[in-house]
Amino acid sequence: MADPPGRTIGDVDDSGRTPDIRIGDAERERAVSALSEHLTAGRLEIAEYDERCARAMAARYRGELAALFADLPEPRPMAPPALVSPPPPAPPTPRRGGRSSAIVALAAVAGLALVLRQWALFAPLAVVVIILVIRAGRRSG
Repeated sequence: MADPPGRTIGDVDDSGRTPDIRIGDAERERAVSALSEHLTAGRLEIAEYDERCARAMAARYRGELAALFADLPEPRPMAPPALVSPPPPAPPTPRRGGRSSAIVALAAVAGLALVLRQWALFAPLAVVVIILVIRAGRRSG
């Protein structure tokens, strides 16, 4: 579960525990930067700062970083923003090639009828194609 925006590493989840989520170099660097601010503000002595920085750089889990800030006020390193999944692809839109595909079908039927010289068999099919062309024209117009 990702942290909501603005949540810091020292925050806890609903059960009162900090989740043991693995961290990376970016989180470690943010922790060291926040520790530097606490050193500058006089909240940490140099020896304690060095120790906490070493622990921050060796940390593997978010809880380990949170422990470094348990006794410190803000600033705390910000948790990384939640990864946003890309929206699912849009469903394909139905093709409306009504006129052009119907005209091609009509030409194919007429050509076949011409080659085979069987107008009586193909005439009803040609009529159906013409009706489909007319209907497609009304829908798209």
